[in-house]
Amino acid sequence: MNRTKREPIGTTAPAGTTGTLYGGTGLRRYHPILFGLITATAIALIGLTAWQHHQLSKYSYGGSGLTRRLDFLIFLACWTTLFGAAYIIFAHTGRFGRLASHASHVFWLLITWIMWLIGAALYQHRLHQVGCGLLHRQCQINRAIKALSWLEFALCFITMWIIILHIGGKTDRYRSGPYDSYA
Repeated sequence: MNRTKREPIGTTAPAGTTGTLYGGTGLRRYHPILFGLITATAIALIGLTAWQHHQLSKYSYGGSGLTRRLDFLIFLACWTTLFGAAYIIFAHTGRFGRLASHASHVFWLLITWIMWLIGAALYQHRLHQVGCGLLHRQCQINRAIKALSWLEFALCFITMWIIILHIGGKTDRYRSGPYDSYA
């Protein structure tokens, strides 16, 4: 009787590889942590910016300039949550090919990093113009939004450079020319 060998339940890696893409060493170990932090920070920013937007609209404090910047931060937080969660799923399943490649990670992180730089800088600049807030709680929320925006900017930058350095480390192993050691 011919019995085919079946993979154990829970193995989601493609044929020819061992185990799932999580675990092990290098980038695979840190990918879910880094993208999980990026996604969790973005989810927190969605809640804080939406609440602050509602409060500013309710009391008409800060003018339309501050609410427009909050609109941009809400968009950025939703963008980051959607794609951060998608990249976690891509890495966990080990499928999706080019959609989950290192190049697409770096491209998305570069665009997201630039947008967070713009969003955090514009929000901070506008806060310096209008002040912290009418109430102590509003001031704390504004400071939290500003801090989490800069944290998101830093997480995207760090993750992007870890991936770039990981790609560079992989290409070092494949050099074989006489002048490759000097590059």
